[in-house]
Amino acid sequence: MAERRKRLTVDGWKAVRAAYEVPGETIAAIAKRFGTSTRAIHKHALDEGWSRRYEGRQVDRSGIITRMFRVLQRQIVFMEENMTQAGEKEVAVLGKLASTLEKLIQIDDAAAEKPKPANTKEMTNLRNRLAERIEQLKRA
Repeated sequence: MAERRKRLTVDGWKAVRAAYEVPGETIAAIAKRFGTSTRAIHKHALDEGWSRRYEGRQVDRSGIITRMFRVLQRQIVFMEENMTQAGEKEVAVLGKLASTLEKLIQIDDAAAEKPKPANTKEMTNLRNRLAERIEQLKRA
């Protein structure tokens, strides 16, 4: 049986807004605590122009790039271990991952406003390894 929601007073919505605008508690938890729905909270936030949650949160670009690099490394290891089974799909995934990583690095460089050399040693090694793997796959 669904839980009955109660109508909040003006003061009740002020309390919901105060909880909403302080990071930490999820909207679902706020809704449960005040006996309303997440949909109602979203509606009030939009209609009344409440400050957006997590507006000041910065994106961890270096963390994203590091994780993307690890995904690329795992894909290379997977292809090395399954060389006989790797096909065009795996090669395409590998190429897309490398392209995405390069774009992420470019975005990070542009945002940091401190240009780094486009051909770092790490990227050069990665490109060489990719080229070797692709050639091996083509020969197989």
